[in-house]
Amino acid sequence: MKVVAFDIKSSLGHFRRPDTTATQLTYPFIPPTVAKGMVGAILGIEDFVTSDLVGIQLLSKVEMVSQQLSLLGKGGGTVFNRPTTVQLLVQPAYRIFYAGNEYVNQLEQFLKNNQSVYSTYLGSAYALTKPAYVGTWQLNEVRSFTNTLTSKTVVPVQLIEELVIEDGYSYQRASGFMKNYVGERTFEKSVDFIYEQHGRSLVFKPKLKRNSEIRLLDFEGDLLCLV
Repeated sequence: MKVVAFDIKSSLGHFRRPDTTATQLTYPFIPPTVAKGMVGAILGIEDFVTSDLVGIQLLSKVEMVSQQLSLLGKGGGTVFNRPTTVQLLVQPAYRIFYAGNEYVNQLEQFLKNNQSVYSTYLGSAYALTKPAYVGTWQLNEVRSFTNTLTSKTVVPVQLIEELVIEDGYSYQRASGFMKNYVGERTFEKSVDFIYEQHGRSLVFKPKLKRNSEIRLLDFEGDLLCLV
């Protein structure tokens, strides 16, 4: 399977959880649907729907702060300033592995030429980012396994039979990510992830029963988990 990787980073990021209203909380890292949407922005495709897959590697420690902002709101035709508490990610940085049969070649050319049709940002317009091309690989799928695996990317919970705990690591669970975007602002299914707060690789014993919606690729002896 052909895989294209690019890096994105910013001083701030905010990927709002849809289940928060008064205080706007953020997911701890970029959701898969947002990563795919960024590819649509690069290529200039509105309402971007694809069966291509992404894997997300954390390149910086997950840190959050809460900040009071004064947002411009509207009510009854009157414009007013609305104090709002927003949770922000500090210095977020990710490597996105993008694979599939639809847009990989086109994305590779755009990244190599430093082109993007629309602006790209980490969840909010005040967190602009510029995707940087990393490389292209032809990777083999991991179809059978009996021992522990090491993943560079965040790992879907349903893939893990047992997590191998290492000293000094801080393991976190991130729940409720939308999995598939089907167009017209509609999503289906959800996925939970396990990640290490500093972005270090995860070692785990996988469930023997394969999940057909998660693809595993061998990447230089480690694993990429694509959803």
